[in-house]
This record gives sequence, C-alpha cells and structure tokens, in this order.
Amino acid sequence: MKKFLTTLLVLLVACITGFSQMANPQEPLKNDPAVRIGKLQNGLTYYIRHNAKPENRAEFYLFTNVGAIQETKAQAGLAHFLEHMALNGTKNLPGKMLISYLESIGCSFGRNINAGTGVEQTMYMLNNIPMLREGVLDTCLLIMHDYASFVTNDPAEIDKERGVIIEELRTRRTAQWRMFEGSLPYLYKGSKYAECNLIGTIEGLQSFPASELHDFYKTWYRPDHQAVIVVGDIDVDQVESKLTALFTDIPAPSTPSPKKVIPVPENDNPIIGIVTDPEAQGTGVEFIIKSEPVPYNMRPLGMIYMIDMFKSFIAGMMNDRFQEIAQKPDAPFLGANLSFSPITTSVDAMYFSAQGRDGESARAFEALMTEVEKMQRYGFTEAELERAKTNFQRRRERAAENAGDRMNSEFINSIMNHYAFNEPILDPLYELEVAKGYLPFITLDQLNQLAQKFITEENRILLVSSPKREGLQIPSEQEFLDIMKKVEDMEIQAYAEEVSDEPIVNPDALVPGTILEQKEGAYESVVWTLSNGIKVVVKPTTHKKDEVLFSLQNDGGLSIIPEELLPSVENTVFSFWMQNNGVGNFSATSLKRKLTGKIASAGPFIRSYSQGITGSASPQDIQTLLELVYAHIVTPRFVEREYEASMAQLKAIVPNIEKTPDFIFQKEVYKTIFNNNPRSQLVSSELIQKISLADLERAYRLCFANNNGAIVTIVGNVDPETLKPLVELYLGSLPSATQPAVWVKDDNRIRKGSVDNHFKVLMETPKTSIANIYSADLDYNLNNEVYLDALQSILNMTYTKTLREDEGGTYGAAVQKITSNQPEEYGALLIVFDTDPERQERMRQVVKDDVLNLAKNGPSEEYVSKTRENFLKNRQENLIKNNFWQQSLISYYTEDLDVVTGYEQIVKEITPKSVKKFIKKFLKQNYFIDISMNPEQ
Repeated sequence: MKKFLTTLLVLLVACITGFSQMANPQEPLKNDPAVRIGKLQNGLTYYIRHNAKPENRAEFYLFTNVGAIQETKAQAGLAHFLEHMALNGTKNLPGKMLISYLESIGCSFGRNINAGTGVEQTMYMLNNIPMLREGVLDTCLLIMHDYASFVTNDPAEIDKERGVIIEELRTRRTAQWRMFEGSLPYLYKGSKYAECNLIGTIEGLQSFPASELHDFYKTWYRPDHQAVIVVGDIDVDQVESKLTALFTDIPAPSTPSPKKVIPVPENDNPIIGIVTDPEAQGTGVEFIIKSEPVPYNMRPLGMIYMIDMFKSFIAGMMNDRFQEIAQKPDAPFLGANLSFSPITTSVDAMYFSAQGRDGESARAFEALMTEVEKMQRYGFTEAELERAKTNFQRRRERAAENAGDRMNSEFINSIMNHYAFNEPILDPLYELEVAKGYLPFITLDQLNQLAQKFITEENRILLVSSPKREGLQIPSEQEFLDIMKKVEDMEIQAYAEEVSDEPIVNPDALVPGTILEQKEGAYESVVWTLSNGIKVVVKPTTHKKDEVLFSLQNDGGLSIIPEELLPSVENTVFSFWMQNNGVGNFSATSLKRKLTGKIASAGPFIRSYSQGITGSASPQDIQTLLELVYAHIVTPRFVEREYEASMAQLKAIVPNIEKTPDFIFQKEVYKTIFNNNPRSQLVSSELIQKISLADLERAYRLCFANNNGAIVTIVGNVDPETLKPLVELYLGSLPSATQPAVWVKDDNRIRKGSVDNHFKVLMETPKTSIANIYSADLDYNLNNEVYLDALQSILNMTYTKTLREDEGGTYGAAVQKITSNQPEEYGALLIVFDTDPERQERMRQVVKDDVLNLAKNGPSEEYVSKTRENFLKNRQENLIKNNFWQQSLISYYTEDLDVVTGYEQIVKEITPKSVKKFIKKFLKQNYFIDISMNPEQ
C-alpha cells in the first residue's frame, strides 16, 4: 500500500510543476479564519465559530476520538452503552435533569439532544439550542464538560438501560446488519476490526459488570482525545473564556493511553467472502482495493485536495457509465457504483459495487470488472472530463453563493474532519478560488494515469451477498477468481458516447399564455392567474441566495385513475420508472449530459387526490427548470426498453423485500388501516404482474391532460418581473380544459371502528412489532392540527418515560400524527414500536393506559410547557426556510388551510385542561386499530 501512495504522489508532483504561486498545490490550504481553534493545557481542543443562522441558536458538540475499536473483549458494546449513560446522569446534572432542562427550553430528545457511536469515534451533540439567555450557554458548556469526564455511570441506571439497548439491538439486527457483521472477517482479515461489534450481544449486555463500563470511560475519555465544538449565534471571545475556565478542571492524564494504530494486513491474493441470509433483500458484489491513506501531516496540502478532485471526477464519470449500462434492456446489473472511502483510519479504499439479479452474481461481477478493466486500459474521454470539471466548478460556485446563508449545522462536519483527520476547514469562497486555480491544470492524460494507478493487483477484496434459499446457486471463490482472469484477457472496446445539441424544449415552438390577473397573495407573495387557468404564487425571499423551489399541483391523482391502471402507478413502481426516465427525446443519461453545468431538477408525482411537478434550481437556471416542468407535462417519455430496464430492477428486488419481517409488517399495516383499498397499496410480486408501460402512460396522461386550476408556487431568490415572461411562456402554454381539474370522492381513508390484526412471521431475529392507531372524524383546521401535534409530542415524551425508561421494553416508540381533508376530514395518531415477544402484552397495556390516562387526568404541566416551548422554537427556525414557506403556500391555496396566521396564539393557549378536553373528544368515537406481528415458532 505504501508503494501505491508513493507512486501516486510522485505522479501528482510531476503534474503540478507548472502551477503559479497563487495556486501551488505543494502549499497547505488555509483554514477558515472565522473558526477559532485552541488547545488547553490538559490537551483538550476547541473550535468556536460565530454564525447567525438561525438567529439566537447554537450547536454544541463533544467529539471523542475513540469508539468501539478501543473496547476489550469483555467490553464489547460498551462504547455505545456509555453514550446512552451520558444521558442518564452526570456530576452536575444528575438523573434525567440534563434532558429535562433542555426540553424546558424547547428542545426535543432525538432531534436536538442526541449522540452517536462509531467504530473509531463517538460524538455527543446538542443541535439548534435556543440562546435565550447567558445561562443557557453556561449549561450547554457544562453538559459538554460533564460528558467529557463526569458521567456518573450509576449502577442502578446501568441496569435500567440494559433493557433499552437490548431492544435497540433487537430492532436494528436486520438482515443488512447481520450481513455486514458477516462481511467483517473478510474486509478486515487478520485485524481487530474483524471482531469489532458496535452494539454487543444480548448475553453480554445482560451480564457485563458495571466496573467494565467505568474502566472504559476512565481509560479513554480524556482531554487529549476530545474536542469541543461550538457554532452559532454566540460571542466567540465569551465562549472561549467560559470554556477555558470550565474545562481546565479536567486533569491531563497522568498515565498515557495513546490510541494505537490498528493495522489491517495487506494481502497479495484476493480475499473473497460470500455472505448469505434468508432475509437478504438482494444480490450484490463489492470489489474493494485497499490503499494507504495520506499521512496526517500532509492532509492540509493543496495536492491532497487535488487528489480528492481526481477521485471525485473518476467516481462521477464511472457512475455515469454504470447508470448508462443499467438503463439498457437485460442489463448485466441492476445498478453499480464507485466511491472512495476509508475503511479505517489506517486504510483507504476504492469501492466498486453492483446489484445483480438473484442467481446472477457472476454476471454482475463480470460486467463490473469489465468496466474496471476498460477504465484501466483506455481511461476516460475528453468530453467526460470536461463535463466533470464543469459540474465540479458549478457546485463550488453554488456553495460560495450560499456561504453567507449556511445553517450552523453545516459547519460541523468539516470541523470534525479537521480534528480527526487534519483536513483543512475551507471557507466556500476560498475553496472556489482554489478549485478555479487547479482546474485548468488538470488534463485528461494526468487523470487517466492516476486512474490506472488506483487499480492494483494487490490488496483486493471481493464481498458477495445473496439471499439464502433452496435452489439459489452462488458461484464458488474459484469461479470468481476465474472471472477476474477472464476479464483481464478479454477484448474490450473503448467507451464511446453520443451527445445531442437538441434543446429540451424549443421555445420558438411554444404559444405563450398571458397573465390575466395580478394581486397580492398570502404571506407577502404575488399571485398571477394565467389564461389557461393556472394560478402562480411567487414569494421572493433572501433566505438562501442560490435556491429557488418550485411546485405545481392540481386535483385528480389516483382518485381519477381507473382501478385496472392503479398497479402501474403504485408509488414504488412509479419511482423506479422515474429514476431511469428522461423527457422528450432525452433518455436519463442524455438528459444528465444536457444539464451539465446547470443546477435544475424537476420530477412528477401522483398522489391520492393530486398530481404535479416538484423541482428546484439556482436562480440563474430557472429557465431550465421551467423547461423540465413543461417537458414532463407535454412531452413525457415512454420508451419500452427503458421501462423494462427499470422494471427489471424492481422485479429483482421485490421478491426478496416482501419476505422481510419489516416489509410484511408495513404491508399489513397498510392493508388493515385502509381496508385493502386498491388506491392505498404497497408494491408486491402480485401487483407487479399487473403493470405495463401502456397502463402507466394512460394513467399519466389522464392526470396531466388538464392543468386548469393548478396551483404553482415559486419560492426563493427570484425577481417576479424577470420571471413573468418565462412563466407566460412555459406555464402559460401548458394544456388545459375549459373547466378546472377535479378529484373524485372515494373511500380511501383510515377505516372507522375497531379492528384487530395479529399475525406471525418467520424471522431470524425474534421480535414483536406493534402498531396502534387511534382515529376520529375531525375538522381540518389549524387548531386541530396544533392539538394533534401536541398529543404527538406529549405521547412521545410519555412513552420515552414509561416504555423505554421505566419498562426498558423498547428502544423507542414512534408517535406520528396524520390529518387529511380528502376524501373526508379526519385525524389519527399512529403508535409503532418493537419489543420482546415475551413482554408484548405488558407493553401493549402500557400504551393504552397512557392514552386513557391523558383523557382521564390530562397531561402534566411539565409536558405541556415543554411542548409549547418546542413548537415556538421550531416555528422561529422554520420562518427562515424556503421549504416552510412553500409548504405553507401550498396548504393555503390547495387546502384552504392557513398554517401561519394565529399559530403562535393557539400554541400559547395550550394547557393541560385544553389537551384533556381535546383527547377526550378525539377518543369518544372509539376508532381503534390494533396490529401486531410475532415470530413464528
């Protein structure tokens, strides 16, 4: 691996001798000067940056540069367990005080208060914390301080948390997880990483002594392994002063426990691993080439940024080729991908992957290796490289445009990468200048030489995954080795492509409409009524400099489609068709080439009672966006060979997915709550037998034939006067009838009454999945929306306390509100969770008791207050987001629902008494659905 890196760097240095001093890749890149970086005497590093979006909000992170790989065998799963314990009591915030305090200022557990454990790092985060007063800053810094060195790890709390994490394991241990574990001995052969288990085992979690957790915490949580990150609407000097004073009481370690570099041995011959599982969702192959990472001290250099540019180009161009192949009839693979990513901090890798049909892993692998060999022999074309360079620069330009509009959270990853990997923290404006300085010097010859160097004969790994079932044949290791040799000896043609100069839409051929009426609209918008009956609502904003959001929506949808056509526009079927489809005379591949250098996208949807187009663009590419909208409606593309390629992908995936317990459960929930309604169905092998391109085209054209009455919303950095002629041309020329489109009333709603559905399924990891649905006929208005949201919030907090903390019976129960005004006005609460089959009756009873208790006694003032604060906090954050205003305008003009005016007043008036009154009325209709899935013995 060292030889590879040396060769790569020598080749790169030879390529950069002509660079000017201003763009010298042999010099280090500059960190964002607005990020203050410091280090305390005890070894703790800190990063502080001011950013006022959102206003009065801040992010707090503790990044700990240790993870599961530091565990001993007796400590398996304890790095993750420790992350849980940090939320269960610290020196200065005992018990649940930490979470309770943050909830009292409007934060929510999971969304604003969270943590994550990886193999090599662990992070604790407080997101979007409202800086209401100086005391909030002090408390958040204190939380980071206590996470770093003062987690209590109370034995009683440890015992209570065991059940929670066992249930997390039960929920997460899907086929995908099991197969990932099965691949580790091959991916990391001969290394400790091969045995590293993030969550542990049920037996280990039940029995480990508390002392092991204490030992892990004491050994590894030390200031020289930690960084505190604060980004937001804060005073940098003040935060630095407070942080320095607070964290200096954490002593520097008296005995060093340095992180050792854990090697992954090199391999001269390919390592081949074949992993199967009865619940696997498909067949896949991964061809991996290991390489040495760039040395830590070299990572700030410009030449390393250049290497990343080359990797980006190579991956992007290969993925375009893979996409083109996958869209062909009888393609050898369903999809393929190339990415560059480290597999550990000490090993980088080049990942080629492909998804094949069951029983055709050899065919997929041969096709994948053929493209690898083609790249190695012939490289790429000048046209491919120019597209890659153009798109790369355009992305950098867009990032620079939006540099002043970044949310606090957008700064975090680059800061963490600086601490963990010594990567530079680049300001987008500076990065654009760097990229523009490097791009002219990148030649096709250089890129092709580098691409060849990435493909080595050594350090190869092949991972094959497949369903495990009788009669399904998988090639042997030797057969895969033979394929490698076969491809090396094959005659292979160089890549060739066709490029079209044809426009997406010829504007000269369009007959523009006119704006018949202009008036002020809701929320400081302007409304134009076009001559074809389309209403266009435009809201200019300054929330994001390089963003415009688009939506066109009209009545109809599935409700107007004949029942025999419905399978062909089922949501998953429709999505698979769209992902490989273009418009007009452009296939998906040729359309992507046509859009080189453009940031514009649009795609159609068909929902229960509406259809339309959604999209987005840079302000400079609005015309391209509107061309795409016009093309999707007027010149949609229905090509049999492209459709068959998409459906081949779907037909290969569905038979496996529909056997997995989670999908079976989801399907039973749909069938039960919608009473087997054909307009609310999930994809299945049976459904796929009924689909056709002819039916899809007929349904699509039926939906989009009449655009009279459509509501268009355009939100973002737009100038209405500049937009007008484009709207008249591309939207004003859309086809329409004399009367507005309408939807048809049907019975596609959550069923009324009481229903039970309890069933059993064969599963590898036994668990019980439960869904409870309470529903009621309910007026569709803002007050009821807010109160159902409040019930969702209160029940989520309640179940965290009862089901998770008190019972230790689930990793978490998800409560989801549903409201609808079509075909009737109603509301519902959906409660879903997994649990131990032995405890399901107890857990089901707790769920019902908590709901009935709310109706009988009302919620506590504490939960209501936390809910109010959370709603008001979230609303302030949403007011600076274009998508919030777009959705608000859509609700206003398509549903007659004003979600803005009066919202805060309704929230402020929520009380325990008003919630109790609402839920009593809600439950009075006694519509209740109880669904459970249990393991087949």
